[in-house]
Amino acid sequence: MKTTMTWVALAASAALAQSQTTETPATAGKTGTDKTNEAECAECVDMPPYVGSAAFEKMKALVGKWSATSEEMGEMNTEFRVIAGGAVIEERFAAGTPMEMLSLYHDVDGKLTMTHYCVMRNQPRMNLVKSTGDSLTFDLAPTPGLDPQKDTHMHGATYTFIDADHFKLEGVAWKDGKESPCGPPVVYTRQ
Repeated sequence: MKTTMTWVALAASAALAQSQTTETPATAGKTGTDKTNEAECAECVDMPPYVGSAAFEKMKALVGKWSATSEEMGEMNTEFRVIAGGAVIEERFAAGTPMEMLSLYHDVDGKLTMTHYCVMRNQPRMNLVKSTGDSLTFDLAPTPGLDPQKDTHMHGATYTFIDADHFKLEGVAWKDGKESPCGPPVVYTRQ
């Protein structure tokens, strides 16, 4: 009942905002929903900036486009960007190719976590297990639908911050319940 009342209150609020929205040159010709979304976005602008854990803030240093070369995979590209009001870092690897993968980083109870949407068709969750002045290391956390004893999956990763324009990525893969080759560490250069 409480959930229904919350949705009813949100719908009523949206309807009220739509009816009270004044037409301006920026909103002329837009639907009521578009105007309501603009009003809601104005509220977001007033939100204080998100400040995450020290590890989250360190990870934000990677925002931008990066490239690397690997003997096994050739030319590789990845891009990091901040989304969701500053509370999530998105990493998109090999965008637009059959190898495209996505990783999302965000804090849970003040600790950095990662979900990796893998080309292996699973979504391992990882927790930060070690943070030093120049590196962040993630290791597998319980993941619904993933059996680490049977499923081939990404089991961990270490990001080493070399300088403002270079970082090294070392991945850890598992197959049949034990570590398997994941390729050598790769050094990325900022574009």
